[in-house]
Amino acid sequence: MTALLSAELLRLRTVRAPAYIFLGVLALVAITAAPVGNGPPSSGSEVADHVRGLAQLGVFLAALYAANNVGDAFKRGSVAMTYLTHPQRARVAAAQAISYAGVSFVVAAVTAATAMGVVLTVAYANHVNAAFSAADVARVVGGAAFGGAVLGAAGALVGAVARHPAIASGAVVVWNIPETMLTRGGTTEGLGPHLPFQLIGSLTGLTDDVSVLTAMSLLLAYLAVLALAVGKWALPRDLT
Repeated sequence: MTALLSAELLRLRTVRAPAYIFLGVLALVAITAAPVGNGPPSSGSEVADHVRGLAQLGVFLAALYAANNVGDAFKRGSVAMTYLTHPQRARVAAAQAISYAGVSFVVAAVTAATAMGVVLTVAYANHVNAAFSAADVARVVGGAAFGGAVLGAAGALVGAVARHPAIASGAVVVWNIPETMLTRGGTTEGLGPHLPFQLIGSLTGLTDDVSVLTAMSLLLAYLAVLALAVGKWALPRDLT
């Protein structure tokens, strides 16, 4: 497992694209955080919602990147080459999930911190009291980091199922549609806040529908179910 993790991280370190994508994500978040068009935030609650919404965007982009990258590895055949040297496919998938969990942890945390820095600077310049305590800062960054790690690992597993970058990326994007529908539907109001991307909002403080510990537990449970499905169906399907 250690060799597989080292190999996966070596791929990410020795290819230019991940660094450029990371810088692109930071630039996108910084631009989105800047008050373009709508003007600066007018209240502390608006500042808080904007920061936490951008933190959630960072988590989503991390999951999207993981799914795309693993799907692309299958398309290019690099995963097949790994299978030749290490035929235990479950360990290969686990190494991918763990690697992208670590990368997504860092990306989501840095993205949340960047968003907070830009938004709070703009708020201060416009004399808006954001009322962010040290605990609030820790919750936003820590919640985004934890959510990024879990959804980054989930994105890698989705890539292993889809085995194509476009399909894997599309699956993560489409993932949001039923969540949005269930969250807004009056008859399923109790279910919506317990769905994966909605739980990120609970982790960062965007909503208080679910406690932090419950949100963490549910996210890990979703990841475990997905990992079980990948191990039982997606990995063996090419051998039958």
